[in-house]
Amino acid sequence: MRLNSILVEGTILSSVSFTPATATSPDSASFSIDCGPSAPAIPILARDRLALRCRTLAPGTLVRLVGRLHHDVEASAQSGHFSLVVLVEHVEVAPSIPHKEVA
Repeated sequence: MRLNSILVEGTILSSVSFTPATATSPDSASFSIDCGPSAPAIPILARDRLALRCRTLAPGTLVRLVGRLHHDVEASAQSGHFSLVVLVEHVEVAPSIPHKEVA
């Protein structure tokens, strides 16, 4: 078995798009994060209980994600191109640090 694990840290770029569960699919949440100039927009997908947690995240929030690369079949069908996303298994939100004003 090959290792398929990824750790990314970045700032949420877009509002979280949440899709509630149906009879054939679980809850899902998708958004993009900015990891710097070499990877400006990485697509993220969360499912089940993790999707419920992610739906409240706001743009500008710094997150650290652990997951795996995943072929997004729905996005591939819509765009006609092969689409990879990071399917997250763990989300850590960085604590907000109040800014100190410099005199």
